[in-house]
Amino acid sequence: MGVTDLHVMGKIPYNAEPPSLSELTSHPITPLHLVYARNHSDIKDLHSGAEHYTVKVDGEIDDIKPLDLPFTQVRDALPRKEVTAALVCAGNRRAKMAERTGKRVEGINWSEGTIANVRWAGAPLRVVLLLAGVADDSAAWEGLHVCFASNVAPCEQDTYYGGSIPLEKAMSVDGDVLLAYEMNGQPLTPDYGFPLRVVVPGCSGMRWVKWVDHITISRAESPNFYQQRDYKVLPEHVASMAMADSEDWWSKVPSMQNLPCNSVVANVKRIRSSCPGGVLLKACGYAYSDCPIERVDVSVDGGVTWKQCDITYQDGRWSWALWEGNFDLMLDEENVSDMSLAGGSGWGKLKVTVLSRATDRAGRVQELTYPWNLRGVGYCGAGEATVNV
Repeated sequence: MGVTDLHVMGKIPYNAEPPSLSELTSHPITPLHLVYARNHSDIKDLHSGAEHYTVKVDGEIDDIKPLDLPFTQVRDALPRKEVTAALVCAGNRRAKMAERTGKRVEGINWSEGTIANVRWAGAPLRVVLLLAGVADDSAAWEGLHVCFASNVAPCEQDTYYGGSIPLEKAMSVDGDVLLAYEMNGQPLTPDYGFPLRVVVPGCSGMRWVKWVDHITISRAESPNFYQQRDYKVLPEHVASMAMADSEDWWSKVPSMQNLPCNSVVANVKRIRSSCPGGVLLKACGYAYSDCPIERVDVSVDGGVTWKQCDITYQDGRWSWALWEGNFDLMLDEENVSDMSLAGGSGWGKLKVTVLSRATDRAGRVQELTYPWNLRGVGYCGAGEATVNV
């Protein structure tokens, strides 16, 4: 690892997230030192053999032409494409799920910082698959998957790391799936997948396989543990890993793919109000989905009323949206009764909870609540932060 400002959640494998959401959201493009780290294996530095690193491409379809594609060819000979996309861990906000539901979840107790908005660059995966003989015919893609594998290091629950996405997504001109070799204008570092990683905009981060060395077109999803027996939103009544295993819930629930419509309140602070007897609050945060964010609204009365915020940053289809909004609180007897007093009466003791709710361009609206699941993945209940005024 290089210089980083991350809070370490696990040393082996190395897992960490930025400790300050205010700092994280002060950068429209996430600088490297604030990009969270999520690993299921040791981090491998492959620089010494990079010139000889190859990606094998094969498959279970007619007319496939197996390739051994050198990293240097991907980098130097194939078309280059840049995409700004948010990388989001499936377990982002896991701690918030536990807090809101009062139930323990299985997994690293991630807060709300396992997200990074990055300018990625690499070769379009579509171009690679066309070179390997995949037909440019959407009818031929139906029911097929692209399986990614990294065999550079054994993982906690499998001998390699793998995941898959629908072939339709990989072949979409607008899907922007990459074999990436740069982030924010610089070569990938070992921590983030040098020499090559998969970038799947709009999908959860576990499908963005790092150190990818094998790509297979398959009639089935990846057989890897992290596709088949993890990263699934199990039903709420599945209360233990033993129950999930013994009743084979892993085979009954679909694998996670697309990002949900979600928002987070990163910071709330009191600023000067022009209204006598009032308090002016400023809230800011981030939002994301698998398509652009249309609007973000905030509420200070538990979701009874909402006020639209300003989206201050959003770049293209796949980036996060940063938002902010100011709103006045009139501290009279009527509305103070709807708020909670922290430790007694008097100004300065009043606790105000700010909720956020995103709406994406597809019309999906973030729910106020989200049910518990055993692995604590996919949490997208309302964003929430509390401030003393």
